[in-house]
Amino acid sequence: MDDLGSFVESLVSQLGRAFFLAGFVPALVFVVINQYVLFGPDYGDASSGLNLFPAVGTPWLGLFSGEMLTSIVLSLMLGLILVVLNSAVIKMFEGLLHGSKLLLFPFYLRNLRHHRTHYAPIAARQQERRALLARFEETEEYDEAADMAIFDQLNQLHEEKEKSEPIQTLPYNQHRVRPTGFGNAWAVMEEYPLVRYGLDGMLFWPYIREIISVQNPNLLEEIDSQKLVIDVVVNLALAMILLFLEGLILGIVRFQWQMLALALIASLLFLAFYQASVGYARSLGSLVTKGYDLYRLPVLDAFGLVRPDDLDEEYWTWTRLSAFLRRGEPLYFEMLERSDPRRNS
Repeated sequence: MDDLGSFVESLVSQLGRAFFLAGFVPALVFVVINQYVLFGPDYGDASSGLNLFPAVGTPWLGLFSGEMLTSIVLSLMLGLILVVLNSAVIKMFEGLLHGSKLLLFPFYLRNLRHHRTHYAPIAARQQERRALLARFEETEEYDEAADMAIFDQLNQLHEEKEKSEPIQTLPYNQHRVRPTGFGNAWAVMEEYPLVRYGLDGMLFWPYIREIISVQNPNLLEEIDSQKLVIDVVVNLALAMILLFLEGLILGIVRFQWQMLALALIASLLFLAFYQASVGYARSLGSLVTKGYDLYRLPVLDAFGLVRPDDLDEEYWTWTRLSAFLRRGEPLYFEMLERSDPRRNS
C-alpha cells in the first residue's frame, strides 16, 4: 500500500494536480469500466481484460500487471484528450456546440419563456436607461425625471422577480440564454461586468486577473481551484454519458440486464455530476464577480486613466477603452481622461 501511495504521489507531481484530477481520473473511470465490465471476461466475449502489455509476466514494480498498465496508459492518453478539449467540453455542457439548441430545444424554449416573464422587462428598462445616458453623453441634456421613473420601474421589477427567484438563473440579454442550467450559470457570470460597469469581461479578465495575482493571490487560487472542480465533475459527467450510451446499446444487443442496470446507474451519476457542476459554476461566478467588483479600477490606473466619479461615467470609460483595445483607433483612447494632466492637453 505504501508503494501504491508513493506511485500515486509521484504521478500527481509529474502530471500536475489539474491534469491528474480533471483528466486522468475521469478517463481512468471510463477505461476501467470498459476494460473490466463492458468488454471484460464476465459480460463481454473476451477471455480477460484488454492487455496491451502481454510481455509483462510479473507485476511491474511489484504492483502493476499488464492489464493494469494498459488501464493507466489508456487513461493518460484519454486524459490528455480531455484536457486539450476542455473548452469544447465546457461549451457542450453550456449548450453552445453546433446543433445543441436543436437537440435541447424544449429546454431552450422553456428558458426563453422564463426569460420573457422575469428578465426581459428588466433588460428593456436597462436598455432604455442606457439610451437616456447616451443622449446625455452626446448632448449634455439630462432628463432627471425620466431617469428616476426608469429607476422606480427597475426597482419594482427586481422586487417582483426576487419574490419567486432570489438567485439570478438567467442572463438579462436574451441572446445569452442557453438551453442548459450550466450554460446559463456561465452566461450570468460572463454578463455581470458588462451589465454593472459596461466592462467586457472576456476582454478585460486577463488584465484583472493580473491585478488579482498581485493584490489578492488567495482569491485567484480560489478561482482556479473552483474551475478545477468544475472540470473534474464535467469530465466525470461526460464519462457517465458515454457509459450510459454504451451500456444501453450493449444491453439491447446482448440482451443483458446487467448492461441496462449499468446504463441506469451511469444516468443517475450523470445527473448528480451535472447538478453539481451547475452549483459549482454559480460558485465560480461569485468568486469571479468579486474580482470584477474589487479589482477592476486598478486596471484603469495601469492604463494611466482617471478613475470615474460614478458608475454612469465608468460605463462609458470601459466602453471607450474596450473600443480602443479591440479596434486600435487612437481616437477612442484620446476621449478618456488621463491621470497625468499633461496628457489631456
